[in-house]
Amino acid sequence: MCDSNITAFPLHRRRKLVQGIARVLESKNGEDANAFWRSTAKTILIQLSESGIAPGLAKQEVGALLHAVLGDIATRSAAKLAE
Repeated sequence: MCDSNITAFPLHRRRKLVQGIARVLESKNGEDANAFWRSTAKTILIQLSESGIAPGLAKQEVGALLHAVLGDIATRSAAKLAE
């Protein structure tokens, strides 16, 4: 199978997706948080692959999503501290 030229709307720009994952991760600790993220990332990678997104691009998208989720968590934590 060859790499595709299909480009998806960037995952890290999907605010509801980013915020939803961030909220779940905030409610978990340690291995539970790791397991949730691994499961979520695997599901998203499968969905992107089935949509025709090249594996390398799919991995980049999931990596950018993780950074956006962690940024959302950090922003929310900073806002709570500022209250």
